[in-house]
This record gives sequence, structure tokens and C-alpha cells, in this order.
Amino acid sequence: MIITYTMIAVWGVLCLGLMYKICRTAIVHEMSRRHDKKLRAENIHIIRGKLRNIILAGFVALIFPVAMFLTHLLGDMGFHLFYDIAAFCAMCMAICFFYGPVEDYTEISPEGIERGESFLDTVFYPLNAIGAVSYSQASDSDESDSVTFKTKSGKTITNFSPGDDGYYLLAMTRFKMENDRWPDMNNPEEAAQVKAWMNWNSTIPHIKDKEISGLAEVDM
Repeated sequence: MIITYTMIAVWGVLCLGLMYKICRTAIVHEMSRRHDKKLRAENIHIIRGKLRNIILAGFVALIFPVAMFLTHLLGDMGFHLFYDIAAFCAMCMAICFFYGPVEDYTEISPEGIERGESFLDTVFYPLNAIGAVSYSQASDSDESDSVTFKTKSGKTITNFSPGDDGYYLLAMTRFKMENDRWPDMNNPEEAAQVKAWMNWNSTIPHIKDKEISGLAEVDM
């Protein structure tokens, strides 16, 4: 009986701790997105994971401790070596996936592209390292189309779905394609031109169903 109460307490604490972590992460994520919008005035656009993906990943991670808490609460099973350890390991793996949409981001600025990923070092590529751009249309209606930027040697710089923040890099890429140089965002006219192109009609048709390459000035 003592073992059962102990396991109920252990899984209960894990449930509460994880629920707190998910709620806190969702709030911090939205606060970060609001702060990101203020950075647009400095020509810095940041792409982050969607809130619904964070909540979904958190919900999946929460399933395992909740299931074990209810199992111990409703069935006097004590400590079960296989089920308890398996559920704990599954929860830890799910938490790792949870941190993906939480910590992954792409920062786009006139200097270049900074990409941060969970459990990996932050990497930075200058704009002139972009060698090729490709557009992939989703085969499933539940998925989103994606745009991929690669270096001259084929290394992926970043990959994202077209959106408000992603159009910034797409607009600068169009400027590069038409003028054979990257825009000077300190030049009011060029900055205004880039901002005017930050929409689907002014960017996607220029790369969709086309092979865009040969843009790189350096190879990384």
C-alpha cells in the first residue's frame, strides 16, 4: 500500500510539474512573439514554432504521466518495473520533441540568417552564402508548403513555411535576383521596395516551379 501511495505521489508530481511547464512555456512563447514584432522596426524578423505545435507536443508528453497516475490511483498495482520505467522513458522522449518547436527559431536580418535548434549549437549564415532557393508544395492539405534556402555546396541554411516573417527573406532574395546584389536596408528606397514585396504574390510566383541557383558569393 505504501508503494502504491508513493507511486501515486510521484506520478502526480510529474503531472503537475509538466502541466506547469507547458503553461509557462506557452505564455513565454507568446511574449517572445510579441517582442519579435517590435524588432521588425530594426529589420529583424524571427520565425518561431507555432503555438499549436507546442501545445500538441506538450499534450503528448502529458499523456504518459497522467495515464500512470490514473493507473496507480484506480488499480492497486504498486511499483511495476516495466510499465513505470517504460512510461517514464516515453515521457522523457516526448519532452525532447516538445522542446523542438519551443527552442527552434530562425532570425533573419540584413546581416544574415541565424538558426537555433534544440540541443544543437546556433549557426549563422551571411546573406551572400545563399546559393539556391526552392519551393516545395505540400502533398497533404493538412501540411504547409515550404521554402528551402541552401548554400552553394548544398547545405541547408533554413527551411520554413511562407508567412509574414518568412516573406522578408523571400523579398530580399527577389531583390538579389533582379539586381544581382542584396538590398541595402539602410537605403530608404531599397528598404521600402523590400517591404512592398513582403507578400505571397510578390515572392512565391518568382520561385515556384523554378530552379533558383547561382546566388552565392561565398561558400560555407
